[in-house]
Amino acid sequence: MNSMNLFDFTYACLCALIVFTFITTPVSAIYDFEGIPLHTAAQGEVRGEVLTFGTYGLTAPPIECTFALPAKPTWARVYTGIWGGTERYTGWEEISVNNAVPARRELFGKDDRHPETFVSGYGVYWVAHDCTDQLRGGKNTIKLTTSRGQPESRIDGRSYGIFVVAVVEDAAKPVTRYWIAEGNENLHGEGWAGTNPTRHDTCELILEKAPPAEKAAADLTVVLLASTKGQPDYVLFNGEDLGVPVTDLSLYPEGARDIGNERIGDATGGAGVEARYVDVETFDVGSLLKDTNRIVFERGRDLNGDGEISTTGSKPEGEDYIHPCSVILTARRPGASPAPDFSVDAPTATGAYAGEEATIWATMRNYGTRPDGKIGVVFSVDGKPVKMVEVEPARSGVQQVEAGVTLAEGRHTITVRVDAGGDADPTDNEASAQLTVGTVPDLSVVIGAPVRAGAEAHAASPQQSPAPLVALVAGLSLAALLAAMRPPGGKTAVILVAGAGIVAVSLLAVPPAAAAGYLDYTIPVTIKNGGGSDVGAFDLTIYLDGDKAAVKHVDGIGAGATVTIDVPLYTTPRKHRLRVVADERGAIKDSNRANNAAEGEYVFP
Repeated sequence: MNSMNLFDFTYACLCALIVFTFITTPVSAIYDFEGIPLHTAAQGEVRGEVLTFGTYGLTAPPIECTFALPAKPTWARVYTGIWGGTERYTGWEEISVNNAVPARRELFGKDDRHPETFVSGYGVYWVAHDCTDQLRGGKNTIKLTTSRGQPESRIDGRSYGIFVVAVVEDAAKPVTRYWIAEGNENLHGEGWAGTNPTRHDTCELILEKAPPAEKAAADLTVVLLASTKGQPDYVLFNGEDLGVPVTDLSLYPEGARDIGNERIGDATGGAGVEARYVDVETFDVGSLLKDTNRIVFERGRDLNGDGEISTTGSKPEGEDYIHPCSVILTARRPGASPAPDFSVDAPTATGAYAGEEATIWATMRNYGTRPDGKIGVVFSVDGKPVKMVEVEPARSGVQQVEAGVTLAEGRHTITVRVDAGGDADPTDNEASAQLTVGTVPDLSVVIGAPVRAGAEAHAASPQQSPAPLVALVAGLSLAALLAAMRPPGGKTAVILVAGAGIVAVSLLAVPPAAAAGYLDYTIPVTIKNGGGSDVGAFDLTIYLDGDKAAVKHVDGIGAGATVTIDVPLYTTPRKHRLRVVADERGAIKDSNRANNAAEGEYVFP
């Protein structure tokens, strides 16, 4: 080998070593990507049916979905699934309904705030569009494109597909009660690299006021994104596994089920249709239906009892990632007469401070048919009506109602009641809650000592650093060799010698803790409300070594009360700098924001 060939070979080795060095050096900062909980977007009753259509499978746009409706829908949604590649990239998606002017939705990744753009994990999007007015009886076509390949966009932009849900009246059909839920849960384990900060193994959804099982034929439809064939996952309805067990025991553990196996329509035993990284399944749940129904998604199960849900090996026990995004429950009620059926969730108040106007609001739900005209909503304080408003019932059957009131200092009971003629079940038309009104809240935070947990489980973590001594010797040897060779192109040689030195020094700089791998920790954060009024919901933001690491939602804190929030972090055992901020976005009024944050260096044992 002549000197030039030797130089080229050494150059390649050094470049590889430099890349290897910085890829395998662990990064402590984490991103909270647990997902958006599934919640009911529409519900009610229709003499007719709930229809679904779709085009599925991860592919580059443009794509389209063509389908026929028997009549114009009373409510309809078009969902698109988009792969962002990472939560840091931004771009856009655009749909056109029946060749109308395209509607563009900007996609902002981890900074997205659109109420109908659900993004979680590493940039998995589930985007909702209200298309009730655009769809029609007969043929409909939805066209989707994204910013994939555009100069201003870095988003991956491939689409998981188009999913259409339409509620359609049909006088020849029985009454159907329905619930349509949307969100974007990110069920995950340690991830492909083994560095995810948390474990999110299950999620659930509760759907209430279903008709009795013996009188109803019921179906449950679920949409799963980022699903992978060969990695088991499960869907349960009221505690019972849905679907059939797998039969190929050469690929799966005995007793496993793989609902999200990239084949649509096969979970109950059919052949199904292949769809990359997407699954849509419908189950007959009539025999399992109850008044209150609990749907649970599991990304896997520890079938061998070793305390872990494995995602690798010849027979994985679960999914690395799977995103439940939509749930539709329908229950047909032959012989039932259409009627409205309103209920009210427990009310809450914002800005409830002595002598100031507060806003009382509640979620109103209609489990029955939509009535004609407006309905009355009465707001009361301590049993006395203080305001009555008239509202137009939403087509979705789910809406917020609110009213402004001024409250005196003290403890109060607030009540919201819906008055609707012909209500099928008026027993749940009213709901109440208590709150304390006084001086403006004063949030303060204190960070507790990090608590290490599960260290043994991660002692052999796959992201451990390579042996520093070996790499150090290799780096210094390369530096010496390059310095002696002095090939043509002196600047290149200098750069390479410097690079080899960087390799050596950077490996020396990797602390012993980094070589030991990542571990699970819990950070106890104590939050006190020193004010005289209850405080509503806010976020707790956690920074690790200057990077935003997690955001925890806090439902609220009573006047003078203290709560402790356990924040999970997954990082290296050494000294780290923590900063915690309560209500960083300023969602609530606070008498002293100076004590809303705490910061310091803490030893992670």
